[in-house]
Amino acid sequence: MTANSITKAAELFSWSRRVGAPIRSLPADLLPKTLEQAYDIQIATFRLRGMGTAGFKIGLTNVEAQRSAAVAAPIGGRLASTDILRSPARIALPHDHLRIVEAEVVFEVGCTLPGGDASLSEADVYHCLRGAYAGIEICNSRLSGSEDASLPVIVADNSNADRLVVGDRLPDWSFEVLADLSVSLTRRGQPAVGGTTRRVLGQPLKAVTWLANWLGARGEGLKAGDLIASGSCTGTTEVARDDAVIAVFGGAARVEVEFTEAQMKGGVRA
Repeated sequence: MTANSITKAAELFSWSRRVGAPIRSLPADLLPKTLEQAYDIQIATFRLRGMGTAGFKIGLTNVEAQRSAAVAAPIGGRLASTDILRSPARIALPHDHLRIVEAEVVFEVGCTLPGGDASLSEADVYHCLRGAYAGIEICNSRLSGSEDASLPVIVADNSNADRLVVGDRLPDWSFEVLADLSVSLTRRGQPAVGGTTRRVLGQPLKAVTWLANWLGARGEGLKAGDLIASGSCTGTTEVARDDAVIAVFGGAARVEVEFTEAQMKGGVRA
């Protein structure tokens, strides 16, 4: 891809996010063929928002998902400060929003992990974390035909990252506890979906370590205050337009979000 085609693809994704309406598909000449091209589009799109990075999401964090996507590593997306809300949250989403939620452990970075260092151990990363929280990631696609999208296109579309709701701090987030902490996600009036932190690469700290090393290899890094959604503990759950969702981690830490539908004014999200 040329620099011009990367910019054009980023402009389409940026427009879709701004107006709250999906695009049918990327034109053939703007389709990324590799993950490297996809991340170039992702970064270019994020820069068009004019905001600094406040966090990251990690996707494809279980063996089955990676096997299905024919990859051997997770994928990442970027979050701005306006994408991150505190529980209990109330969010108005446009009509065409994907409305997929996932219960995830959210880690807060406590010190700088600069770019250039791609050999960090789990212990190195653990000691640089300030805390862990109950979280709900809200996924979206800027493509109306997202079910047929290739992995590079999904990654270019910010790896489906959209919003992150951060709830209670986990009272114990040691290596041992996070190896198999129970998690439940409940929609209004629906039975709970059970899960565990074990779904996330066997241990969510492994996902954060992957992110730190992946960013380091790219010359990027993590900074104090960054929040990291480490991967789904409960799989993907579709919610209704007027739904409410609660996730509970270890029977103690909670996070809550309620959904409404955004009103449109002149084709732009109000």
